[in-house]
Formats: sequence, C-alpha cells, structure tokens
Amino acid sequence: MKNKLQIIIFAMTAILSLPVVSKTMEIRQEKYEFKMDITRNVSCITFVIREISGRNSVPAQNYPLPTIHFELGSAVLSSMAAQKLLVSIRDSEMGHDTPLVITGHSCELGSEEYNFALSLQRAVAVDTFLEKHGFTVTTLKAEGEADPLTTNPQEFFKNRRVEITPQ
Repeated sequence: MKNKLQIIIFAMTAILSLPVVSKTMEIRQEKYEFKMDITRNVSCITFVIREISGRNSVPAQNYPLPTIHFELGSAVLSSMAAQKLLVSIRDSEMGHDTPLVITGHSCELGSEEYNFALSLQRAVAVDTFLEKHGFTVTTLKAEGEADPLTTNPQEFFKNRRVEITPQ
C-alpha cells in the first residue's frame, strides 16, 4: 500500500466488517499515520480519518470555499466543478498548508448503506484532487443522507455535495 487512498480503503473495509458500536483504530503504513474514529448511531455512520503528524496546526480562518455538487449516483468530480474549486481557493488566498476538512453527502435516493459509501467516495474524489494540487487535507467525513439541505425531491441535487472547510 503506497498511498493514502489505499490505506483509507483498506481501513474502512476492515472496520465495516466488524459489528462495532464505537472504536478507535490507528493505521500506520510507510510515511502515513492515521487515526480513525468510527461512530455509529441511528441516523448515520461517520468515519473521521485524519493524518496525525507533528505538524503545527494553522489557526482556522473563514475562507469562502464552494460546495461541490455531483450527479446522481456519481462520485466523479466534473471538470467544471474542479475548475470552480481551484479558482475559489486561489481567490481566497488560502495557503497550501491550511488544513482542510472534506465532508461528503448524498441525497436520500437509494439505500442508506449505498448513500454512505457514495458520500465517502465523493469526499475521497475531492481529497485526491486537492492533494494533487498541493493542498493539505486532514479530515475526511462521510455523512451519507444524514444532513440534507432540502427534502424537496425536485431539489435533491443540492444534497449530492461535498463541503470543504478549513480546520
């Protein structure tokens, strides 16, 4: 396993197979060190995966970062969304060392398990894109359908999103 995505996928696969209510797990592989907290409750399953290193954290500041929307059943970051994200980050004058939190969401169409996995795939897609462009992502979250912006079926596209916030 040579990259962060492979480590994350391995860890989530191992943990999803366990009937655990609450568990903390540390994963170390080559230069990556992660701490994963898993919480399960009635409304959602949340994975918080963060790289734990000796880096000093940068104080949180408010940057106007866009919400990235996805097509139904897709975790593919469109070129238009990618361009919008890069322009927004550059306009905010946010540094590459600002720690970012990425939270994936889905609409309520489909099963809860499918929507959770899809929201995680969306968060990973944005994480991969941002890291290729030199940004620091410290936390990935998957909320599934747990935090909708709307319950109107005509506006479900608003729920299929990834939110990016500075830590």
